[in-house]
Amino acid sequence: MKKSDSSDDGGDEHLQVQVPTATKRDLGQRALDSREPIRMVVLRALAAYGVVVPEGAIADRRKRT
Repeated sequence: MKKSDSSDDGGDEHLQVQVPTATKRDLGQRALDSREPIRMVVLRALAAYGVVVPEGAIADRRKRT
């Protein structure tokens, strides 16, 4: 895996993963219910599992108009 220069300073890395259709559907529904992007739902789940998620990373990065 290619190491990014930003990995030590809190930057973001691209992660692509295949999940079962039912899992993606459930993530999408949870995102709709909470009115948050799937990224936030996944980061919350990872944090709950004990994976290090930097403070402030669980935020909506979409631009609001």
